[in-house]
Amino acid sequence: MRSNNIIRVEAAGAGKTFNICKDALELVERNKADKHVLILSYTNRGVEAINTEICKQNMGIIDSEIEVMTWYSFVLNELIKPYQSIMFGINEVKSIDFTDAYGKINYKKTGTRERYITTNCDIKSNVVAELALQINEKSQGKVINRLNKVYSHIFIDEVQDMAGYDLNIIEVLMRSDLAVTCVGDNKQATFRTNNSTKNKSKSGTNVWDFFQKLILEEIVEVRKNLVSRRFNQEICSFANEVYSNENNISTSMKQTTEHDGVILIKKKDIHQYYDYYKPIVLKYDRRTLTDGYQSFNFGECKGMTFERVLIFPNGPFKDFLLKGKKIKTPQKYYVAATRAKYSIAFVVDVLPQNVEWLKREELSIKNDKIEILRYCRS
Repeated sequence: MRSNNIIRVEAAGAGKTFNICKDALELVERNKADKHVLILSYTNRGVEAINTEICKQNMGIIDSEIEVMTWYSFVLNELIKPYQSIMFGINEVKSIDFTDAYGKINYKKTGTRERYITTNCDIKSNVVAELALQINEKSQGKVINRLNKVYSHIFIDEVQDMAGYDLNIIEVLMRSDLAVTCVGDNKQATFRTNNSTKNKSKSGTNVWDFFQKLILEEIVEVRKNLVSRRFNQEICSFANEVYSNENNISTSMKQTTEHDGVILIKKKDIHQYYDYYKPIVLKYDRRTLTDGYQSFNFGECKGMTFERVLIFPNGPFKDFLLKGKKIKTPQKYYVAATRAKYSIAFVVDVLPQNVEWLKREELSIKNDKIEILRYCRS
């Protein structure tokens, strides 16, 4: 029997957001005036991207049968609040408290009021999902049964960011009558929904391990789309070197410009390069200086597409570029390497000599020529 639940492993630039919105609109059209379709994303930026894409595909409006919300809003308002009186007072729960999201251990006993709620009646962020599962169990499944009456299909975007008991919520949803589609790329696992130790070895880059039992039980079906439409072959090959695994990607993008691929450029030439090509500047984090240019952190730019990027590399990226040294935790670097459509330029103080995968060339900018090194290791 074909499962109602699907895991879609999507390459960077494969059209993940486009496809989620397209599928949701098609479901609504087929089941008009029936149940709603729900789309979930971990971040507010993800929700904004989904709403924007739905409007693009649907004549500028969001269909009234489609609801889009963040994961935390979903767990709080759709799972906890409707049946909160099972563990708390009627309408007692207010919001979520993120004060101790990282670092503090909750020693209170599972199932007790003190474990989950603050004196201000906010739910502690690291146990929000655990509480939702407790309420569903104590209500004998009423929480999930209510969802079944409201929604026909739930799409979960960026599933690689799910952690702790959030993954167990997804499992409960998949074992219900709902149809659930999870979409993600474990090579871009740069965030975590919470800091719980639950399922720690089966989240992030290992998130697909969590679903193996459900796959064996034929409760969920895995589909892969590892063909990107975002960037050219040089960038695609470079990204596969930054983070190589069983899900290496290919590309269908064939567009070319007067300046394509991956290069190294001297710091003294970046002003001329920037003024002409107008790249978006990326850096690992705030500790990396960008010569005064406004920039995005690697993790912050996930989901974005730019024509060109200029990267100020930190130590691990420099070692990868100049020495061929493997990056130990490559997720954020992979995100940075998969943002540009046409070109990636790395800033270095001087161009190194005699690195076999760096080819010396000249790049024409108006009437001038600047010396560059082209990355051509593949």
